[in-house]
Amino acid sequence: MKALADMVQVALPLPIDQLFTYRVPPAFQGLAQPGCRVLVPLGNRRLTGVVVPVDPPKSPPTSLKPILDVLDAEPVLTEELLDLTRWMADYYLCSWGEVIRAALPPGLEVESQQRLYLAQQPLKELHGRAAEILRFVTAHPGTTIQHLRQTLGRIPYALLHRLRAKGYLRIEEALSAPRVQIKTERHVRFTPAYQAPAARAQLQHLLRGIRQRTLVEALEAFQLEGKSEPAQRDLLARAGATAATLRRLVALGVLEIVEKEVIRSPLEDEPPPPSPPQYSFHPEQAAALERIEAAINAQRFEAFLLHGVTGSGKTEVYIAALKQVRAQGRTGIVLVPEIALTPQTVRRFRAHFGDEVAVLHSRMSDGERYDTWRQLRAGRYPIVIGPRSAVLAPLSNLGLLVVDEEHERSYKQFDPAPRYHARDVAVYRARHNQAVCILGSATPSLESYANARSGKYTLLEMRRRAPTVGQQPARLPTIRIIDLRHTRLQEGSPLSPPLARAIAERLERGEQVILLQNRRGFAPVLECTHCGWAPHCPHCSVTLTYHKVHHQLRCHYCGYATGRPTLCPQCDQPTLLPLGAGTQRVEEALTMHFPEARILRMDLDTTRAKRAHHRLLDRFGRGEADILIGTQMVAKGLDFARVTLVGVVNADVGLLLPDFRAEEHTFQLLMQVAGRAGRADRPGEVLLQTRNPNHRIFRYLLRHDFAGLARELLAERRQLGYPPYARLAITECSGPDEARVQEQLQTWTAQFRTLLAQTPGNHCVEVLGPGPALHERLQGRYRYQTLIKVARQPEAPALQPLLRQALEATGPLPQGYRLTLDIDPAGLV
Repeated sequence: MKALADMVQVALPLPIDQLFTYRVPPAFQGLAQPGCRVLVPLGNRRLTGVVVPVDPPKSPPTSLKPILDVLDAEPVLTEELLDLTRWMADYYLCSWGEVIRAALPPGLEVESQQRLYLAQQPLKELHGRAAEILRFVTAHPGTTIQHLRQTLGRIPYALLHRLRAKGYLRIEEALSAPRVQIKTERHVRFTPAYQAPAARAQLQHLLRGIRQRTLVEALEAFQLEGKSEPAQRDLLARAGATAATLRRLVALGVLEIVEKEVIRSPLEDEPPPPSPPQYSFHPEQAAALERIEAAINAQRFEAFLLHGVTGSGKTEVYIAALKQVRAQGRTGIVLVPEIALTPQTVRRFRAHFGDEVAVLHSRMSDGERYDTWRQLRAGRYPIVIGPRSAVLAPLSNLGLLVVDEEHERSYKQFDPAPRYHARDVAVYRARHNQAVCILGSATPSLESYANARSGKYTLLEMRRRAPTVGQQPARLPTIRIIDLRHTRLQEGSPLSPPLARAIAERLERGEQVILLQNRRGFAPVLECTHCGWAPHCPHCSVTLTYHKVHHQLRCHYCGYATGRPTLCPQCDQPTLLPLGAGTQRVEEALTMHFPEARILRMDLDTTRAKRAHHRLLDRFGRGEADILIGTQMVAKGLDFARVTLVGVVNADVGLLLPDFRAEEHTFQLLMQVAGRAGRADRPGEVLLQTRNPNHRIFRYLLRHDFAGLARELLAERRQLGYPPYARLAITECSGPDEARVQEQLQTWTAQFRTLLAQTPGNHCVEVLGPGPALHERLQGRYRYQTLIKVARQPEAPALQPLLRQALEATGPLPQGYRLTLDIDPAGLV
């Protein structure tokens, strides 16, 4: 029997809920430590996995495959992160390897890829998919199966293997190198013999020609500037010399070239951090900070819900708390809901913490993320700011985790696994590090609000806006409702006369305006007024959105695009009209009404490029635009002193969705965007256009009364058995054939019901479905769902073990079909 020291357990980044046992060859004894990456064989593939601190089975298989290589000299994951990722895998019902993959920067994987080559021309002409595959491989020899499927769509592996069996294709395994590596740059310095100026005085007899002397003089000039080892490219540029001249001086022993690591950072081109503004805390801020600092000083876990109105100074409380944490030598994570908010937040924190602040998000290049992650792990940066993935940053000695705008849905990950909620992971990580967690919001999630009212979290409230230096506290904006049932829109425009007049007044006064329209594109629907035809996506059960700029109809789910028809394909009439309004249509209307106004549009279409968010917000902040129109990304956390008007073009978007959270989410969005107005000494105004003015959320919005709406919604949730008084899980099956998707999910649901019937406390569990998802077909795949509700009662059974057992009892699904479990979904839509 093999000794346990000769074996390790490895987590692989696969959707398989198991660990894999491997033999440790003598050459790797003592090197394959928990947290280290290893290259291992799996079937005919080679994958990168991570050694985990779990004892191998006492009776392992007699023939274990060996580890092929240990890729790290020291663990890339600390014991704390291994514990965290294991808890996430258990709670969110995915594999440990999938969570570890999310915790590591992308591009580190070393794995084998199957490459395709044409073996011989077919003896007879092939048709259909087989012919398409062979044509592509002929044009792209060595292409990977992944690239082939990305280009040609879903191709059954069985077809590829048939083509190989007939001798048409050759499939070879090749090991791919990691996409990211440490980046180095050549630098030049004098050799030790010529470091001293006196020694260089003797060089004249060695140097041959003016080019060599010029190069030496350029290096001496760099030294006088305090740069003893300039980059090779900078030195050659200053001297006007060539690499050949440099090589000759190296051969003479005068100069030497050294490789130095280049740290890639998204903050590299940022200006120096500004000086922090003077600030005095108002009494509510001071009281909140006193409670938070008490927990920080005691180095004990405590979760705080900082419920402060928009502009109440929550960020200043975060900064002050983080200063206290840094004074203890501990570290902090600050989460923001949108990448768009990251630059503005980073600027404010860097004003206080300088170069201690790092940023981490998916819009960074792979190289930037890799270098930032390594610097965080090495302790170079004790503070990191970013969206949900930053909750897994490799910081040690954590003292504070902040979740700003904690109510935002963007903190919930859906695809790919792990389907975690960053807010809940932050609370868990804080608890296990004896750290403080601050959840901040003007409109908290009802779950967090209920936790605070029950004492699970500590509730801290700030009901007034913070004053700026030497001024009275800013007032909350006035909110007005524009009833579109009785107010005609201007012809061809989504703007009502009252909203247009309010915009004109601000433009005359040199103030700024933010307009929210939570739909991108020009119009949500293109419809024939003669027969009612509307274009639908061929791959999804949704209508196509009209984008006027490119004269295209686009699907916002799968990316399908097609040209705008001139005539209706159904009745052949020229009666196709765009209905509704997206951000492009609002922009067009603004340009028509206010031709002199400078307008910026901020939505997914205008922010695809790297740093596009940053550039747009910087321009608006510098006063280079008068009006900012955008989707929900303009509603969150932006702070511009000259904005005095916020307009919501359609306040009903999202309100009537078939989701128990629809009212909560709509209220939060509208209250958040309202908070962008009047944040300095000028009063703010908010105009909401709606066709449902009597809906209760508007009654509470007019009073800025989150607590009132929360009481009403919580009472309904308790009665109907929805969170926070129940836990939810959604099991979804998807695949290319609707009948088989239904059948597979029915099988799983039957297994779950059978297991549930044998479980004590089953009266606390309700199973609804299976039934079609709201968007029944997306990206060519049919989707059916089963909803499970578990009442929060002491006798309720544990949900995850039941779900896991049902998965195991169902067994593997046919190729092309997928079963996913979403624990604590952000909504039902």
